[in-house]
Amino acid sequence: MDIKLDGSPEGPLTGIKVIDITSMITGPLCGQQFGDLGADVIKIEPLHGEISRWMSPPQEGGLTGFYSQVNRNKRSLALDLKSAEGIAVIKKLAASADIVLENFRGGVPDRLGIGYDDLKALNERLIFLSITGFGPTGPYSHRPAYDPIAQGLVGGCYIQGEPFGGKPQLIQSAIVDKTTALTAAGVAIAALYARDRPGGTGRGQRVDVPMIDAWAANSLPDMMPVDTFQPNGLPPPRPLAVLRTFATTDGYIVGMALQDNHFQGLCRALECEELLETPGMATLGERVADFKPWLDAVEAAIAKFSTDDALRRLDEQGVPFGRVQTIREFQEDPQALHNRTFFDAEHPDAGTMRYVRYPGHLSDTPASLHRHPPRLGEHSREILADAGYSEEDVERMLAEGVIGSL
Repeated sequence: MDIKLDGSPEGPLTGIKVIDITSMITGPLCGQQFGDLGADVIKIEPLHGEISRWMSPPQEGGLTGFYSQVNRNKRSLALDLKSAEGIAVIKKLAASADIVLENFRGGVPDRLGIGYDDLKALNERLIFLSITGFGPTGPYSHRPAYDPIAQGLVGGCYIQGEPFGGKPQLIQSAIVDKTTALTAAGVAIAALYARDRPGGTGRGQRVDVPMIDAWAANSLPDMMPVDTFQPNGLPPPRPLAVLRTFATTDGYIVGMALQDNHFQGLCRALECEELLETPGMATLGERVADFKPWLDAVEAAIAKFSTDDALRRLDEQGVPFGRVQTIREFQEDPQALHNRTFFDAEHPDAGTMRYVRYPGHLSDTPASLHRHPPRLGEHSREILADAGYSEEDVERMLAEGVIGSL
């Protein structure tokens, strides 16, 4: 990922204009994806700033780490959306935008006068990207939604909890929020292609991405095989018992030795070839029929070696294993360093800032960091001037509290 601060983006979405009216994680991370790929992303937030600006320390240069990780490559417009003139600003910006991204509860944009029908009347090429917890309609559409609610509803908590005595467990990360963000970005880019490809529609469209649908699509495919053919008398989905960590003498490793050649290599590497003669372990079919006995045996074998020794032995046999690391250890991992999975850039006020790179490595149109996360209202004057507002109008709106600016 290139660093082109104060330069013009050259990514594949250069020339695309996005109005990002979102907060917290899902919408902002989706908007950041567009910005990383070169789009001009205008982040609209309330005059006091969206919640992630204030909810987690540390603060440097008017920024928090939480806000910074999902809001780079954007310009900030602080705007009073409770005022008629603030709504008029949204409409004026949307009239020339390619994407409007919002994550209000179902029905709120319509009540504000900036719903799909309102904005489509101003710009038929507009893609209206709406991220909600449950969808724009239906029995839950009016409810607020957070990541853990979606985790619990979709069914994965029971899968996670079975190894822990059956008590449902949450994944300790906002995994639904982030999955939904990446899904929404991909769907919106598909809508851009449908509009602009040769023979395309030439028109925008409404794109709805409910969090529960995004999480179901990304988390359930490997859990759904038992329910693929209906009706059936199979028991409910269960966790993949083959997924576990293994303790060494000085740490933990994780890996997979399911297929025959890998299991044979593992037995050679760990000097436990007697397992190949043990009933229920010799072939893939036997091991899949009952994971626990051979995994317990592997666990006991691995426990005799240090992490480095076990990984060296397994690597020599071509068995896929790796060490279990902390996040900070991963930042110094040789492959992460090679990939530039993390990169540092200097901020004029906040000092050195570390980012997680955009994951796609594009050879001709790479993603780039061309703007640090914006301070609140940093670009309000610039954005309104670009939209055709006079200097007098901007100063008046500032004086009347319609906009905020540095």
